[in-house]
Parts: sequence; C-alpha cells; structure tokens
Amino acid sequence: EAVVDVDAVPLIDPKCLRRICETCEAIRVEPEDGKEYSALLTGRPRNFVDVSSPSDDYPPNLWAAAAAYFESLQGPEILLPGGRYACAQVLIQRQLPFLEGRSLGAVCHIVQLAVSQKRILGYLEGNMVPFGRSVDFIKEQCAVYQQPVSFAKKAVPEMPLASWEEACICLWEILCSASVHAQPGVIT
Repeated sequence: EAVVDVDAVPLIDPKCLRRICETCEAIRVEPEDGKEYSALLTGRPRNFVDVSSPSDDYPPNLWAAAAAYFESLQGPEILLPGGRYACAQVLIQRQLPFLEGRSLGAVCHIVQLAVSQKRILGYLEGNMVPFGRSVDFIKEQCAVYQQPVSFAKKAVPEMPLASWEEACICLWEILCSASVHAQPGVIT
C-alpha cells in the first residue's frame, strides 16, 4: 500500500482541474453544493461516503467503543486535528479496533457524526477533543450553573485572593512603612 505525503502534493487550481475533468471522456462531472463538484469515473457506480450526511448506519457498539476510547484519552493525545479529514487520518493511524476495515471516507463521516449528533467529540481552541473537554460542554455546564463563560487568556498569573483579615494586615504594613520615611499618614 502506497503512502502519500500530503505535504508534498502540489497545490492545484480547482478551475483548471474542473476544465480538465470536463474534457475527459472517462470522467463525468456532477455539480454539488455551491461551487463544489464531483468528478466520477464513467460507467462506475457512485458509492462514495457522503461525509456530511446526517444518516447514521453504524452499529451501536461502534459508538460505545468510540465514546469509551475518547473518554479514556489523557494528556496531549486528547488534542486531535480540528478538521474532519485530518482527524480521521490520525484516528486511522492509531489503528483503533472500532475503525478497523473502514475507509477514510467512512472515518470522516464517523468523525462528523461524533461531533454533530453523538456529542462524543467537540472543539477546543481549533482542535477536536473529547466532548467533555470541548467549548460546547464548558458552555453547557456554565449555563446549568448560571455562570458566565470566559475563554480569555490571562496575560499575567492570577493573584491569590486575600481574606479581609489579610487585606487589613497588608494595608497596615503599607501605612506603617510609608510613615517611617515621610510624614505620618502620607504615602508617597
């Protein structure tokens, strides 16, 4: 089985590619959503996986195994590429038993359903992650507890909170040290 380095594949002008496909008798071009199109081999059945389809024909044990796998991830392995295709490639490379024998298109479709319907995967900072670590899960939890959601990154480390007693002691120390070198009660 040949392995293709996707980084080594040159960029191709999609309009030029479509014109070439339309002039070839062995290929038929069919319009898709928007400006998209499919280039199919003439005389061959159209049996591609529609990765955007909401149809779920996968067995329940696949979803149970997928949920168990993603929930078990720890550390950096929870961060998967944010796109369906790239995520599916990584999952295939991991040789997961519940994906065994499935095409790249089918795994892309499984990833799509895991995000859009099954709530097994979600997004966090551009990465795909187990749903329990995703932005949507965090938002849901904040809504349940009626708490605000904030994803702002802090530029400086957060200062620890002081009790009233600690604040009074610190303020007293500041006032006492300021009065030693200046007029009493004046902070310079």
